[in-house]
Amino acid sequence: MALLGGLSGLMTRPTASDVCGAGGRRLVIGRSRTRIDLVIAAVFGLCGVSALGAAEPTQPGFVVEVFATGLDAPLALAFAPDGRLFVGERSGRIRIVDRGRVLTDSFADIQVHDFFESGLLGLAVSPEFESDGHVFAFATVTSEEQEILRFTDQDNVGVDRTIVKRSLPTGGAFHNGGGLAFGPDGMLYFSVGDNTTRDNAQSLNTLAGKISRIHPDGETPGDNPFSTPTGSPRAIWASGFRNPFRFCFAPDGRLFSIDVGSDGLLRREEINLVARGANHGWPIVEGFGTGSVSADAFTDPIYAYHEEGAAPCGIVYYDGSQFPAAYAGNLFHVEYTLERIYRVVLNGNNVVSHELFVDAEGGPVDLVKGPDGALYYSELIGGRIMRIRFGDDTSALIPIDPDSVPDGGGTGVGGDEPDEMTTPVNCAAGLLPFLAMTAVMMLGLRRRVCP
Repeated sequence: MALLGGLSGLMTRPTASDVCGAGGRRLVIGRSRTRIDLVIAAVFGLCGVSALGAAEPTQPGFVVEVFATGLDAPLALAFAPDGRLFVGERSGRIRIVDRGRVLTDSFADIQVHDFFESGLLGLAVSPEFESDGHVFAFATVTSEEQEILRFTDQDNVGVDRTIVKRSLPTGGAFHNGGGLAFGPDGMLYFSVGDNTTRDNAQSLNTLAGKISRIHPDGETPGDNPFSTPTGSPRAIWASGFRNPFRFCFAPDGRLFSIDVGSDGLLRREEINLVARGANHGWPIVEGFGTGSVSADAFTDPIYAYHEEGAAPCGIVYYDGSQFPAAYAGNLFHVEYTLERIYRVVLNGNNVVSHELFVDAEGGPVDLVKGPDGALYYSELIGGRIMRIRFGDDTSALIPIDPDSVPDGGGTGVGGDEPDEMTTPVNCAAGLLPFLAMTAVMMLGLRRRVCP
């Protein structure tokens, strides 16, 4: 316990001075603290209590409030049309949040391999959910395999477990991807990182480093852009990614994906507009290409950054009406390391601005739009689901059961001083692995974790 208490100072968000030194030069300490923070609080868990303040919106009229609490490393979110929120916990449990209340019984339990960036990584709800009740999950099931599974909702219980796609690649630790979403074409898209083997991203012989497209039953569409030597269609939709942890669709079919960058001065975090058959360049190009690389060979991102963070995660195209009209057609994305949510203003396919929208807490990781038009995000470390809404009229929003959120639950209104709440952190779940992993880090492991 003395050792754990001595590390409690690391369980804080890095400040601006931690991350940038004089002249804006990036220092190691902020990113190292984030890595250690995630390993301590999310991968293995610690005894104690972490103080969580309210997230703070930067633009007037917006409110960030607690929607649900008490979850264990909530990594993936997906809404049903009826307002129930399916939450994937990294340990393999799928939970349901109904009006802010986390149901006691799991919707489903998946046995997962949850080392570092592995585990239950993604969720998607069928576009025909009201008739078929299907919920899809992307999970690392062993150190050598990932799967896409399907469950059918029956009174808040997932039945008829079906493996839709087997043998998705993983290296067992890093760059597993985990994005899962239906496109407007009714197809199921998923993303897999390069598994830390850089050349995977440029090889058509593996799904690693790719965004792929399949039918909901797992079959490969005949109109996908690539074929095998025998003429069979490949699942690959686009290539050249390092770790495309999340992606989203606009109603017109445009596909936007983040890609988590590498380390060092040349690192660039990317927002990509992904087209059929596109190659986004990794590991040959990171960020925008130069004159030495053919512009015809690779597709540049629409935005790339270095100083604004180091691990983009959840991303949403906003087409709701709960926010003011000026926000329609904007992208919003999570930046894990600096605990921020950014607003990306678009003009067509061009980025006009990339600006801070919410100064968050608790390790924000996934982000979705609810059927009420509000945005919801999960805190990997804090174990909360937070809601971003505009204005004081909550009559059209998903109601929150007043008994589901503790008093002082941390509502932040633009410019106000946040309340503070305390959330128990999972107690001593793996002290020995934690000590072993700390030793590994001290020997020089230098990787950012998203999730």
